[in-house]
Amino acid sequence: MKKFVIIEIGSTTSKAYLYENNEVIDLERRTIELKNHYKVENKIADNDKKELFDFVNSNKIKNTYVFGTSIFRNLTDEQKNTWLEEFKSETGLDFTIVTPDMENEFTVYGAVANIDYNGKIAVMIGGGGSTELSIVKNGQIIEKANSSFGAMDTTDMFPELRTDKASTDYDQMVEETKKLVNIPKNKADLLILAGGDYIYYYEELEYPVESNKFYENPLQPYCLDIKTMDILDRRFFYETSLDEVCERTNNDGWWRGARGMRLCVKALVDILDAKYIIPTRISMVYGLVEKIKNNKI
Repeated sequence: MKKFVIIEIGSTTSKAYLYENNEVIDLERRTIELKNHYKVENKIADNDKKELFDFVNSNKIKNTYVFGTSIFRNLTDEQKNTWLEEFKSETGLDFTIVTPDMENEFTVYGAVANIDYNGKIAVMIGGGGSTELSIVKNGQIIEKANSSFGAMDTTDMFPELRTDKASTDYDQMVEETKKLVNIPKNKADLLILAGGDYIYYYEELEYPVESNKFYENPLQPYCLDIKTMDILDRRFFYETSLDEVCERTNNDGWWRGARGMRLCVKALVDILDAKYIIPTRISMVYGLVEKIKNNKI
């Protein structure tokens, strides 16, 4: 059986996975704030390049595939060509920039494969620089609504979200975030959160979640009703010391963007009239594995 590594490079978080013996194994996740620094320098920052090359080289094996998402889509043609050449020179690997549709396809595959649910399910792929949304029925995507904003954009609108505690009214921030959303025509009772480590959020804050009562899937063990989600998120915004969480977890970059991501989630929950969220760690790696196994990439 083929053994290989898949590396996903996002606007904020980069992830490395090993596929071996029909299993996807997490190798490493690292916060590299590519989009925030790009906004300042209008290019991929040199320090970010150095850290990214180190991340890739420390996780690569003979068969390694690297994919970049939203931040790389926004590069000019000249910047893209320069980046692809520099990446190849520093790592010896090719770099594939995935489109929003590709990211949707690969992630939705991992989210809806082998689940038994009769209603419509929405799959949110949240990132630092983009938010992809698919509405799925009977395992098939029936609508896509991709938006070119993410957690970094909401924290740019409300910089206080990166400070110890927020002060601006929660509902006001949600309404401003909704204005950034490409609104879908369909509604969905369930919203699967993918593309980031949403389980980590609940585990580290020791927030309660229920066992998934809608279907059995080892990648989606939990669910949370929207009323409880709101209560817990408001606690995170106004009562929890973000400085303490960052210091305790030694993961400052991830947590400074977490409130921005929670606004993205709440905005989509309201627009979809969702009743429950399903927090997961699912990313596009599962769809990519199937493509690579079948020699389609």
